[in-house]
Amino acid sequence: MVTINIDTVEVDVTAGTTILQAAGQAGIYIPHICFHLDLPPIDNLKPADVIYRISKCIENAMPELRYQGCRLCVVEIEGQEGLHRSCFTSVVHGMAVRTVSPAIEAFRRNRIMELAAIHPHACLTCAQKEGCARFPCSLNIPETERCCARFGNCEFQRIVEYIGLRPETPRYVFEDLPIIDDNPFFRRDYNLCIGCARCIQVCRHVCGIGALDFVYDVRGRIIVGTVNKTLKESSCRFCAACVEVCPTGALMDKETFGKEVSSKAAYPTNGDIPRRTLLPFLHKPALAPEREQGVEYTAGNLANVPEESGVYQLLDGQKAVIYIKGAMNLRKELEEQLQINELARYFVYEENPLYNKRESEILQQYCARHGQMPAGNLELDDLF
Repeated sequence: MVTINIDTVEVDVTAGTTILQAAGQAGIYIPHICFHLDLPPIDNLKPADVIYRISKCIENAMPELRYQGCRLCVVEIEGQEGLHRSCFTSVVHGMAVRTVSPAIEAFRRNRIMELAAIHPHACLTCAQKEGCARFPCSLNIPETERCCARFGNCEFQRIVEYIGLRPETPRYVFEDLPIIDDNPFFRRDYNLCIGCARCIQVCRHVCGIGALDFVYDVRGRIIVGTVNKTLKESSCRFCAACVEVCPTGALMDKETFGKEVSSKAAYPTNGDIPRRTLLPFLHKPALAPEREQGVEYTAGNLANVPEESGVYQLLDGQKAVIYIKGAMNLRKELEEQLQINELARYFVYEENPLYNKRESEILQQYCARHGQMPAGNLELDDLF
């Protein structure tokens, strides 16, 4: 074990732990955007030569640059000059760390100002934001300059509120970037992307796909896109892991978009740290409902289904799978299916926050076993 001191709090952690992880274990919040508990820290991330947005090829304008992460998590270390990224710096026995100081505060406010300049932020500083219903805007600020569907439950918003925006933060200028809505699972709104690279990291290091990458534009801004002309051509499996880690509304589940985001989402607030984890869900073994007994499709059995997100599978009278679907509310969707699906006699379900990811996994595994999609999912066949 290694003992260090963080803001006068003595913390015992295992060797190899980063300062950010040690602070989290001690309940000390250090703001961060690019870091996620299930992703490796970003260091010298190399840009691609080109990426694509709606088949448009965008070349890297600054090949010499390497992405060092958001750097909001900087801290001071006693006896060492300058500021250090806590997400990348490992603890050393006897280390004394400060997470708050005038220099740290000034640096973080400069960084958050740079990020806010490329993201709608009028709502984040509005005096009426706590009671705002978004429409209509009492200050008559254009919708494209103020907020998105995640307003009030946005990780980036919480971090801006924690750090504070400088008065001289430039006004956001809407650039009318692409909004891509060409698949059944999620939408991409590049106007809301702040270039944190979480989506790239999770696709590359957790899912093992690498369908996303980034380049720099002539102003040194990160531009995220696909490695080929479309998601499908980039080998995307539409697992929605990128949606799960996105800290803004740039990537949103289609069943969530336009609806109120759950208040149970783990976004950071003063003194708290986000504790979302992906790995238990991404590596969960697949269901095999055609070998399961299944639950008889009755109103009484439906009453026992939780009103939680997850994946359900419909079985016919011979208990063969006829439909696989992810749902935000399992009971509600199963009740609807009972009314419209005449072939369904049994069902199997599982709760899972990453229901789009889980749906994609089970569909692919079904295809591998049977050589085709279930009858009710044939409209999605071209995605796999």
